[in-house]
This record gives sequence, structure tokens and C-alpha cells, in this order.
Amino acid sequence: MECVHFNLRESLSEQLKRYPTEMIERVSTLELSFNIDGLPIFKSSRSHLWPILCAFHLNPISVFPVTLTLGPTKLKDLDFAEEAINDIQELLDNGLDGKKIRIRCFVCDAPARAMVKKIKQYSGYFGCDKCTQKGTWVSGQVTYPEVDNFTLRTNEAFRAEMTIRQENETAPVSPFLRLPLDMIQQFPIDYMHQACLGVMKKLITEWVRGDRKVRLSAGQINEVTQRLLSLRNAIPNCFARKPRNLEDIDRWKATELRQFAVYTGKIVLKCILSDQLYDHFMAFSVALSLLLCPTLAREHNRYSKELMQYFIEKTKELYGDHFLVYNIHSMVHLSEEAMAFGSLDACSAFIFDNYLAKLKRLVRSGRKPLVQLVKRLTEMSTSPLSVVASKSKTKRPNNAFTLAEGKC
Repeated sequence: MECVHFNLRESLSEQLKRYPTEMIERVSTLELSFNIDGLPIFKSSRSHLWPILCAFHLNPISVFPVTLTLGPTKLKDLDFAEEAINDIQELLDNGLDGKKIRIRCFVCDAPARAMVKKIKQYSGYFGCDKCTQKGTWVSGQVTYPEVDNFTLRTNEAFRAEMTIRQENETAPVSPFLRLPLDMIQQFPIDYMHQACLGVMKKLITEWVRGDRKVRLSAGQINEVTQRLLSLRNAIPNCFARKPRNLEDIDRWKATELRQFAVYTGKIVLKCILSDQLYDHFMAFSVALSLLLCPTLAREHNRYSKELMQYFIEKTKELYGDHFLVYNIHSMVHLSEEAMAFGSLDACSAFIFDNYLAKLKRLVRSGRKPLVQLVKRLTEMSTSPLSVVASKSKTKRPNNAFTLAEGKC
């Protein structure tokens, strides 16, 4: 394994210089989020880049690497994170330039979260890191049929369990336990991986090539595709991607799946999907839409939770017991995440995923990729951050704006 660590205090100081002085003077507490995930950088080899990324929650949000680790396969331990953990602890104790440091969360997908916390993977019988529900073995996989008959995990119980494990030396414990973190709440469920790439993609795949009772006909799939393509001219530039063919679902990115779940799916599936399946999808879509809006996530938090519970209960009836895998089950916990952080976007991996894509593009050849990354990141670190003011446009679809009072 090759590893490069950037001192976190020095990196934060450099990042602060990129912001206007008056903005920094108004801030008394600097809020940070971290992300740990694996990234295959070449299609022709098994080399994986495992970066620890940090996000600075100012406007605009700045993402930068703390540690970069490159190896021939996926990581099996957390030795690469030791220096980053020490830097975080030092900043929490001493602050930065007279400002307090606060950690918002550690954002990881389910496998990385299990690795970081040193707990069972999501495929285990007690694979949910938010509740103690025991899974049921159905059709070769663990499923979670209950929607309310479970006990939520707590930081105190988690740390007590890890202490017993450490004393008995039955298994290694996470080095992140040294930090003053809530090991349950500050490791949120990431809706990018679990709601978009997990649930939404699974539903579309069932409609396209699933069981006969839920599968759409070739004509219906073509009709949905034509509706999606007809919306391309109505999608404004604030969306990263335009709608595309439904049969390309295996290549859809997370932003496309989010767009379908929250915006376009409601329109293109109407009167094509059966009433039962459409109402079931709408429960998921409306609940997700509520939890993505900071004001609605608080005002209608209980309602969104009830919608998700209804969505999971009906999933068993419509798609079968085998469909209730961990991603479906985790939807019942999303309302708590939105309440804790303000909205699901406040604790999602989208900003980190964008940065990972930039990192991948910085590698131009297979010769010393880590050296290439470090050199190019060093060159980029001195450039100032710029906020480009959006210009008013009169041509569709970019001729609509949200005003300060919330009117469109």
C-alpha cells in the first residue's frame, strides 16, 4: 500500500485563505464532514484509491483530501487512518486560529461504514447499524420485514459493546472510537447510495426485467422512455444530467436516479404503471421529496416516516419477501437523519462523489498514479474559490428562479 497524508491543520489553513476575509471573520465555529470510500482508478487493474476526504461547510463548500491510499486491492484494516484521526483530535482540542472545530458527520456507504466502525456488514443478521432488528434469511439473502418493532441503537450501548469486545480481545475495534463522536448519529445513512443507487434503481430494474406480475411490457417501457426523452428540453441547467433511455438503467448515475425519484418519475409513470405500483412509488417519492427540503423535513417529519413505513409494508405485498433487503429497510431511518442534520442533502455523499470523479480525472497514466495526484492537487490548492453569480436568462428551461421569499 502507498499512502500520502496531508496535515489537516495546514490543509484547513490553506483552504481558509481561499475564502473572503469578511466571511471568515463572521464565523466562530468551523463545521467539517468526512468521507471514506474506495475508488477503482483503472478499468484494467484491481488498483483501488482509498481517500479520506474533508468538506468545509462554508459557501461554497470546499472538499479536499486528508489521506490518499493506493493499493492493489480493497483495504482490510484502518491503519491508513491513524494520522488523520490524530489530526482531527488535535483540532477538536485546540481549534484553528481561535475558531472552534465541529464535526458534522462521517459520510460512507454501507460497506465502508461497517469497515470504519468495525461492525457486521449489512448482509449479516444484525447488519443494520441504526437498530437491533434481526434479519430473516429469504431466498439466499438477509431481509428485514419489521417496520416498527425494533430498538434503536445508541452511542452509549455501542461504546459499551466495543469496550467488552476490546477487553475480551474477541475482535478489533474501530480507531475512530478515540474521537468524541456519536458512533450512531454521526455516521448517517447516505441517501445517495441507499435511496437512489439502492432503492430507486432496484425498483426500475424490477419494472424493466423483473417478475411478470410487476414487469412492464416492451410497449410500456418504450412509452416511459419516450416521455423521459420528451422532458429533456424542460430540464434546467441546475440538473447535472438530462433524462435518458429507461433500458440503460444499469448505466444511470446517482443524479439521474435522484431526478427520477423526486421529479420526473411522478410524471412519466402515470397511467402506465399499475395503480397499486404507482401509489407505492409515490409514497417513496413524496417521502424523499419532503426529507430533501430543510423546512418540510422538520414540518412533516412524522408524515414522511409513516410514508416510508407504508412503502416498506407494501413492498412485501407487491414484490415479495425477498425484496425487503437492507437498502429497503434503511428507508425507515431516513426521517431521523433528516431531523438530526436539517435535510438529507446536509449529510449526503454527493459533494464527495463529485470530488472523487475529479480525482479520477487527474490520473493520466498508470505510472505512479499517487505521485500524479499529489502533484496536481498541490498545484490546484492555491487557486482562490469563486462563486459565479447566475445570470438571468429568458429562454426556456432556464427562465425560472426562486426568490428570497420562496416564490418562483
